[in-house]
Amino acid sequence: MMLADMGADVIKVEEPLRGDYIRLASPFDKHGVSPLHLCYNRNKRSLALDLKNQDGVSALLRLVKDTDVLVDSFRPGVMERLGIGYQKLKEENPALVHCAITGYGQEGPLARTPGHDLNFQALGGVVELTGAAGEPPYVPGVLIGDVGAGMWAAFAILAALRLAERTGVGQFIDMSMLDAVMSFLSIHGQTYLSTGQCPGREEMRHNGRRPCYRLYPTKDGRMLSVACSEPKFWVNLCKLIGREDFYDDYGARGERRTEVIQALNETFESKTLAEWVAFFDGADVCVSPALNMRESFEHTHVKSNGLAREYQHPVNGTYPGTRPAPKFSDLPIRDSLPPPRLGEHSVEILKEHGFQDEEIKRLLASGATHGGADPVGETISE
Repeated sequence: MMLADMGADVIKVEEPLRGDYIRLASPFDKHGVSPLHLCYNRNKRSLALDLKNQDGVSALLRLVKDTDVLVDSFRPGVMERLGIGYQKLKEENPALVHCAITGYGQEGPLARTPGHDLNFQALGGVVELTGAAGEPPYVPGVLIGDVGAGMWAAFAILAALRLAERTGVGQFIDMSMLDAVMSFLSIHGQTYLSTGQCPGREEMRHNGRRPCYRLYPTKDGRMLSVACSEPKFWVNLCKLIGREDFYDDYGARGERRTEVIQALNETFESKTLAEWVAFFDGADVCVSPALNMRESFEHTHVKSNGLAREYQHPVNGTYPGTRPAPKFSDLPIRDSLPPPRLGEHSVEILKEHGFQDEEIKRLLASGATHGGADPVGETISE
């Protein structure tokens, strides 16, 4: 999706009957379309291709000849069993960049183990860092492994393409969701590797240990985020709330930490979240409200930056979605393609790649492809 948003022609190769299972993931919008499908499949075209059908395999190998990148999300070994592993693909196109996104990577004892985002975050150490000290950990609120692996993959693909442009030689990229999760450990992971200190919940500078970097409850049961890591911001905060005695306590430990946090809890519970937001408006402090999804998208700053934009809906009209995060000085956001119907562009894509009418008719007749259909299968519950 990231590459498609930047203008790449992304062809989504899907199993002809069910297609990408997120097409059937509830809840559905008023047109019967899954928000997951709207979220991830914009700006792509869909090619229905049965890779268990030899005609389908032959078609894919032919498509690869003039393709820059192939991305797959099978478990290790599946592409080889289908006859389209990297060694075979690079025979067809030596400059091809092949990126395989898997749960645990191509090698190692867990390589063929199934998994989903929560598994990768649990094994990668993120779950044990999330939540309050002395309480059970939380399920993290965002899909760090899924989204992070896609982001790393896009970055790696662009780097590999630059090398292929210079050398004419492509390569295979092994992108693991577990690796993506652990890459986001950043300072927590490096602290462990450098010192042997194994951080727990509320035991490091960015997960709640310091009074200056925490969530504090307000009078109406909401949360205010305080992230005054630098002393100057902490001093400004203390001055504003009348606690000059805490100037030196932004990183307090032990009993003093407990004392400062309890005092701040009591202070912030004296006003509602809205009152605190108004109180700190314009102040040079790192303080912000913890908002729900509706409030985030309705926030004046989010609206002013156009973080939500309209995309073409596959059934009717438009739908709102998040725009790509970067802003370019001279690269306008492309006019969006709606998330495709399953196999909607099969015939169009095959013709573009040199398939003749008789060849396309044979593929259609053999069931290796079709020209567009609704997916068949059970709805996946919320």
